[in-house]
Formats: sequence, C-alpha cells, structure tokens
Amino acid sequence: MELLKEKVQEDDFLTAKGLGNEVPFWIFDYPPEKELLVRRTIDRIASNLNNMPVNILVIDLYEMCLKLLEDKLSMEKIIQFEEDKGSEELLKKLKILLKHETIKKAIQSKMASNGDIQLMFLIGVGKVWPLVRSHSILNNLQPVLGNIPLVTFYPGKYDNHELSLFGKFKDANYYRAFRLISDEG
Repeated sequence: MELLKEKVQEDDFLTAKGLGNEVPFWIFDYPPEKELLVRRTIDRIASNLNNMPVNILVIDLYEMCLKLLEDKLSMEKIIQFEEDKGSEELLKKLKILLKHETIKKAIQSKMASNGDIQLMFLIGVGKVWPLVRSHSILNNLQPVLGNIPLVTFYPGKYDNHELSLFGKFKDANYYRAFRLISDEG
C-alpha cells in the first residue's frame, strides 16, 4: 500500500512518462481479503492527491452501474423480473442494459463534469462482476482517456497478461495494462 501511495504521486507517473506509445493503464491487483484496507487507502490517496493539487476522478464501477440500472428500471421491476423469470434471465437482461457503450458514455459524462482530469481510479470491479467484465471496460476506455493514467483496483491477480478475479475466475487476457506494483516491489 505504501508503494502504491508513492507511485501515484510521482510526476513521471502522472504525466505518463517512460511508457513509449503505450496507454497509461495500470492494474493494482491485491488479495480480495484486503478489500476494506484497499478502500480506506484509496480514499486517503485521493484526498492527498487533491491537496497537491491533482484532479483525480474515482469511479466506483458498481455504484455507476447501479445508477444506470435505476435510471432505466425500478428496483421493484428488477425484483419482479427475477421472481418471474429467474436469476439467470435477470443476469442476461442486466448485461444487456449495461452494454460497454453505455458504461463508456457514463464515464465520459463523469469526466466532462469533473474538469481537467489528471488521474482516474477505477474501483468496484469485484462488486460488479459478473455483470461487467474488467477487460471489456479497459478496452473501451482506451480511446476515451487518451494519456490520462488509469489505475484499476483489481481484487485478484494480474500477471501482465491474464486477469483472474478473486484468484479464481479467469476474466480474459489483457495485454495493454501494466501491473502497478510487482511482487518484487
């Protein structure tokens, strides 16, 4: 956690120096049982960066998806749909409502309303699974963020090639992001 705090405050990190032509996408993978510690640390880091001042945008993917769903359907309708058609059908329906383009537009809207973003944290990845898959979101955000560094907080493992949510579920191969903190430190 200390290495994370140091890394995201470095000028080279914030300006995406030293990456060549690669997108400045980073994955901070961590053991899922450390979720509460990571959440508290994210809040402290975001607060510290805003005091520097660095304009950071923290997006909780789960909360964003809940809001998108609530804008389309009432909770009562969602519950009734599940009672009538079952959990599998509800999952299919919700996935349709949470298309990648819909999430991308919601993120663009948040960016536009938050001024000149210099850094973005994407959290809530584990909470929103299996409705939304990390690799799909990352692929869709590449053209949106440009040179803005993105740190995705990932409860699981990332080995610079493969994502494994909670260390159990293979998400997909994703080669464009860098592992923020290596095992070697």
